Amino acid sequence: EKRESEATGISSLKISFNNVFGYYIEVRNTHKDKVPEEWIRKQTLVNAERYITEELKEYETKILGAEEKIHKIESELFEQLVHWIATYIKPVQMNANLIAQLDCLCSFTQLAIENKYVCPEIDDSFELEIKEGRHPVIEKQLPVGTPYISNDVFLDRTTQQLIMITGPNMSGKSAILRQTALIVLLAQMGSFVPAESVRMGIVDKIFTRVGASDNISMGESTFMVEMNETASILNNISDRSLVLLDEIGRGTSTYDGVSLAWSIAEYLQSHNFKPKTLFATHYHELNELEGKLEGIKNFHIEIREQGNQIIFLRKLKRGGSEHSFGIHVAQLAGIPNPVLIRASEILSELEKSRTQQNQRQSLKQMESKPVYQMNMFQTEDPLFMELKKLLKQIDINAITPVEALLKLQNMKKVIE
Repeated sequence: EKRESEATGISSLKISFNNVFGYYIEVRNTHKDKVPEEWIRKQTLVNAERYITEELKEYETKILGAEEKIHKIESELFEQLVHWIATYIKPVQMNANLIAQLDCLCSFTQLAIENKYVCPEIDDSFELEIKEGRHPVIEKQLPVGTPYISNDVFLDRTTQQLIMITGPNMSGKSAILRQTALIVLLAQMGSFVPAESVRMGIVDKIFTRVGASDNISMGESTFMVEMNETASILNNISDRSLVLLDEIGRGTSTYDGVSLAWSIAEYLQSHNFKPKTLFATHYHELNELEGKLEGIKNFHIEIREQGNQIIFLRKLKRGGSEHSFGIHVAQLAGIPNPVLIRASEILSELEKSRTQQNQRQSLKQMESKPVYQMNMFQTEDPLFMELKKLLKQIDINAITPVEALLKLQNMKKVIE
């Protein structure tokens, strides 16, 4: 462009490119009389004309063909590289595998040192004993200076095969289930674990039924998904399995849920394999299983009540719990006060009704005992004597159904 501008004396000469003509020389109309004869005119514009030359077309061919040549050269070089590397595939794969192992073990080491993890003791027993266990993720997310409340867990196949965990919402039941699974998983990966000490037999499977989800696209409700997962657990357990169940049966009616949860707990306790099980629930009726079945023990998450407030202590303690404090959690979530007040009123009425129902049931049980049976009639009452006379006149073996209805009608008239 500079050379042609100087040779022709056209100062505004420029070379450009488009998809129609390729490279071309553009000259304004004021200088078109200076255009050499060997230039070939290709297009006329309002203020300019465009030309091509043999030399320009040669450059165009070189430039446009350069990209294709680049790709060809790159492909040839890459193929040469692949053929050369192929002779080193096994050493490269071995080095990559060793580096991956080293990276993993270094990560385990760094975690153990920074977070005070301990070396687990793994044996051939069927026990799981965790002292002061912690959740490796939750403890890292706590505010600075806030200690993580650690907990002990012990499971075996005889004395404490199934732990029934009750307690308020948000108290930490699910965290204990999850941290137990993570400690077992880390131990069998070869990592140190977040605890004071861990002794465990080898675990072949960790089964969990934690969290709620659904599969609407396949026509499966939350409860159906829960039952599918639970069925998979019950059909695949072994004597070395660890089973973690959280809120089984909550997706259906209370009676159905309690019945299913109760039956599942019984099945796990009576199964030949006797898998180690943590069972978190809000169905406080399941606390009764401890006295009925061997190997089931009740635990609860400790709290402290101060007036209308509760403080979560996050500590797993022996014994069952009787309250879920759901209304308190609703308050923490920001539910309007009128709703909370009305919910408290309804809860009081339901608890009162349930207490009265239990009292009536107890009274009926007392009345059903012959020793304490009270006479419903006074034996000297004329009405009682008349009914007694009518009853004695009836021959049970000879009377027809119609006659029995007539006799019953007569007795009703006597009472009225």
